[in-house]
Amino acid sequence: MNQNVFYKAFEINKSYSDLIHDSSIWISDLNFIRNELLFLKTMLKSKSFKLTTPILFERLQLLQKNSDRLNESNNAIQEKIEKFRTKVAKTLKSDVFSISEGYLETYQSLEKEIFEFNKKHKSFKTYLYEFLIEFKCIFNLEK
Repeated sequence: MNQNVFYKAFEINKSYSDLIHDSSIWISDLNFIRNELLFLKTMLKSKSFKLTTPILFERLQLLQKNSDRLNESNNAIQEKIEKFRTKVAKTLKSDVFSISEGYLETYQSLEKEIFEFNKKHKSFKTYLYEFLIEFKCIFNLEK
């Protein structure tokens, strides 16, 4: 399932309130992903996954490391978005609209970063689901 999907910016004529709205949606989505990653990491560390099969143990360790990396990336992106939102909100309140401050460029950069993060997140989940299917088959967990 290795699809090469690339980011493409669509809208370049956004208002400041659009930028704030979009960044609020990004934060909400990233908060959901952070909670999901916490849940998955807890699940992977549970007693159910105390593996003695070396290949599965290595894959489990890799999944846990990837979960940590995704969580770190998520936090870093959220921090950037919060700074961006604060800056745009201050500009909006002051009624000084200056395109020269690079809001749209920053917006597009964040949008691309989120797009790339989402690709990594989906790839992680695909790998996790494949692992769970293999785990189920090896240990014959059907009831």
